Amino acid sequence: MKRFLACVFALLLTGVAAAQPIENFDSLSTAELIEVAPRTHPAALYTLSARLLAQGRGLEAAKWMYAGQLRYRFLVAALGDDARDERVLFSALTESVGRPVNEYVAGDPEEWILAMKWALDWDADHDNLLTSKAAFASELATVRSGLRELIDQVDENRDTIRRRRRESGLPVR
Repeated sequence: MKRFLACVFALLLTGVAAAQPIENFDSLSTAELIEVAPRTHPAALYTLSARLLAQGRGLEAAKWMYAGQLRYRFLVAALGDDARDERVLFSALTESVGRPVNEYVAGDPEEWILAMKWALDWDADHDNLLTSKAAFASELATVRSGLRELIDQVDENRDTIRRRRRESGLPVR
């Protein structure tokens, strides 16, 4: 995982993805990563999420993963046909970071909903220096609506989610 994340940031720093460079990313503390989060590429939020999950801070990891997912979906939507490289990286991060974070947070539908709502609020409260919210307002509205729909689905299916996890031998918190 660490090697994969190092490759992600090597790509970011070399300009494959348009991001604000983070010098010596591994030397930043978790608190420093949180501080720079609004000014970075969405991949950095996934990396922050992975670090938090490894530290046993699952709910925080889910919050940052959903913030990263929201911003990444927005970036891809705004780039349209020019988003090929971003789609590849987003897909890899969704699999390598998103899957374990989702596996954790889905164990408690209330926490899952809380994490997604937090991501919506965080994004609304912070400028996006990579993708203009004004220039791509329609794309942003669509992406935010998709996350709100997921919140509604989880809310409506809390008992089913818990039952299916128990049947699959997955933890329910």
